[in-house]
Amino acid sequence: MSAQTRLQVLREMMAEAFLALDAQGNIHELNHRAASLLGLPHGRCEGLTPWAAQPALAGTPLHERLLDALTTREPARFLSELPSGVWLEVSVRPVGGETWVLATDITRRQRAENEAARTDERFRQLGERFQVALESAQMAVWETNLVTGQVFRSEGHDRLYGYPQPLAEWTHERFLASLHPDDRPAVEAQVSSIFHNDVLSYSSTFRTHWPDDSWHWLNSRARVIRDANGRVMVVRGAILDITALKETEEALQEAVRTRDDFLSLASHELRTPLTSLRLQVDLVRRLAQVSPNEPLGSAKVTGRLESSDRQLKRLGALLDNLLDVSRIRTGKLDFELMSGDLATVVEDLAARFADEAKQAGVELEARVEGPAPCRFDRLRMEQVVSNLIANALRYGRGTPVRVWLRQQDGELRLTVRDSGPGVPAAERERIFQRFAQAQGSARTGGLGLGLYIVRQILEAHGGRVWVEEAPGGGAAFVVTLPVDAA
Repeated sequence: MSAQTRLQVLREMMAEAFLALDAQGNIHELNHRAASLLGLPHGRCEGLTPWAAQPALAGTPLHERLLDALTTREPARFLSELPSGVWLEVSVRPVGGETWVLATDITRRQRAENEAARTDERFRQLGERFQVALESAQMAVWETNLVTGQVFRSEGHDRLYGYPQPLAEWTHERFLASLHPDDRPAVEAQVSSIFHNDVLSYSSTFRTHWPDDSWHWLNSRARVIRDANGRVMVVRGAILDITALKETEEALQEAVRTRDDFLSLASHELRTPLTSLRLQVDLVRRLAQVSPNEPLGSAKVTGRLESSDRQLKRLGALLDNLLDVSRIRTGKLDFELMSGDLATVVEDLAARFADEAKQAGVELEARVEGPAPCRFDRLRMEQVVSNLIANALRYGRGTPVRVWLRQQDGELRLTVRDSGPGVPAAERERIFQRFAQAQGSARTGGLGLGLYIVRQILEAHGGRVWVEEAPGGGAAFVVTLPVDAA
C-alpha cells in the first residue's frame, strides 16, 4: 500500500472526525466520521465549504471559529455545539497550505458536566434556602466528628451565642464557659453520659451568656452515631433560640399568678361590703322585732340605713371598676365630650366627700381657682376626681387632704395631696398598672384598678396623670388637661 493509501485507511479508522480545508475553507478531504457528525454528504462535498455542503452549519459557533482559524492561520482548540445537539471538542491546526480539523464527540461528557453543574446549582440554592430557614427560625446545625476532631457549624451558629460574626474557632470549652452556672452541671452530665451509655439522642435546654452580658435560652437536640462496637463516632444536632418562648412562658405564668391573686383579692373585697351590708340588714330586722314601734326616721334606723348605703356604694364602685377594665380592654369605654367648667365638678365632689372625711377624722380642703374651661365627659371626670380623693383618704392615714385646681402654663392642673407615707420612687409608675397596689396597700383594701382607670380616662381626654412627692412628705397626684379655648 502506498503512503497515501495508508493515510486514508488510518483516517477512516479514527474515532475522531477529520477535515482538511484549503485556504478558502473548501473541503479537500474528510472521513466518514466527519460526514456523520456534521451531516455532510460524503463523497459529494469536496470543493465545498462545510456550511455550503450543510447549510445548517452556517452561522453556528463552529462556522465562526473555523473562519477565524482560516484567517489567522493559528492553532486553536475549542468546544462547539452543533444544531443537532452534539457537542464537539475541536482542534484546528494549519498544515502546509491546508487547515486540518480534528473533532471529537464529547456529548456524553458535556451533558454529564452540565448535569453536574445543574446539580451543584440546585444544591447551592437548597443550601441558601436552608440557611434562610435556619436564620428565620433562629436555629443552627452543628456536627462534631470525634474521630477526625473536625467541628462543623452552620453560618448562624455563633450568632446564637451572641457573636455577630463567626469566630475563627469554636470549642467545647467555649461552649461550657458560656453556660449559666445553674445549668452547667446538668449539661456536662448529659454530654458525658453518651460515652458511658447506649444513648442515641438527647435534648437539653440551657441559658447562655452573651458578650453584651444578656442571657438567652437555647434548646439543643442531638443524635449520636456509633460504630459497630458502640463507640461514639459523630455527634450532630440542631440548636434553637427559645428566649422569646421562655419569656412568653414566664409572662403567662405571671399572668396566671396575677389572675389568682386578683381573684383572691376581689373575693375578699367584694365579700367585705356584702358582710357589712348583711349585718346592717340583720340589725334593722332585729330592731323591728325588738321595737316594732320604732319610727323609720329614728337615729338608730337612719344610722343603719346610712351604713348600708355606704356599703352599697362601695360594692357598686368595685363592680364599676371591674366593668370599666373590661371595657378598656375591648376598646368599648365610650366618652361623651362636651365643653364645660371642670371647677364645678371638683367643688361638687369635694362637698360630697366632706362628710366621709369628717367621719374618718380627716381635714379635707378644696381650693378651686375657676373657671376651668375644658372639654370632658362629666361622669368620667367625676370618676377620676372621686378615685383620687378616695385614694388620698385611704392611704393618707388620717393626714389632711388638699385638692387644688388651677390654670398653669396654658393647661388645667389638678393636684390631690395627702401627708401620708407617700409613694416610693420605684413604685410611682407601677401603681398605674392594672391590679397594682403600693407596698403595704393590702391593709387598705381595693382591687388596684382605680389609678389604672384614671390614667386611661385622662389619656382619652388628652391629659396626663402622675404622682410625685408632696412638699413636707406624702403623695401628690397631679392631673393636667388641655384648656378649652372655645
